[in-house]
Amino acid sequence: MYVTLLSSHQNQLLGMKHTTLTTILLLVTTLAFAQLRVNNTSSKIEIDGTSNVHDWTEKVETINGTCNAQLNGTTLVAISSLDLTMPVRSIKSGKGTMDKNTYNALNADKYPNIVFKLKSASVSGNKVVLTGTLTIAGKAQNITVNCSYATNGSALTIKGEHKMKMTQFGIDPPTAMLGAMTTGDDITIRFNIVFN
Repeated sequence: MYVTLLSSHQNQLLGMKHTTLTTILLLVTTLAFAQLRVNNTSSKIEIDGTSNVHDWTEKVETINGTCNAQLNGTTLVAISSLDLTMPVRSIKSGKGTMDKNTYNALNADKYPNIVFKLKSASVSGNKVVLTGTLTIAGKAQNITVNCSYATNGSALTIKGEHKMKMTQFGIDPPTAMLGAMTTGDDITIRFNIVFN
């Protein structure tokens, strides 16, 4: 009788340990960091600016990068790393002269890429604040960007905008028409980046 009760008690303990272990494994699996890559087809980055003649917009046609994100269902829990690389010559305005002036201003031959590297991220609700280093034309600056996020299955979309000055990165705003057209220093970078 004693042996039977002991055996039953041991079985209960083993069952509890097994259930607890299964629960922990499920949580770890659910909350594990997943490495996601930029979906270049679905992602979009645009640069808005002004001049003394008209406002202008340029589009970044090639975006490469990765993001290590921790998801709990449809909720973003954390981001441990995020890196983006954008070739300067993939910036297009639809106007050859403006593109050429942009590449010259950004010294594309010497510094062919614009790079963002995350330092830290904080998530609250559907908002995420990204702090990292943005390197343009060989000059690195720390920036903080307020974003929103959305998930769709295993895909993570980060959306936002960042206002800055070209001269922050030692860039002289481009001119055209022998100086008759001058570009404003202020620009806004708008982005909708999809990782999956």
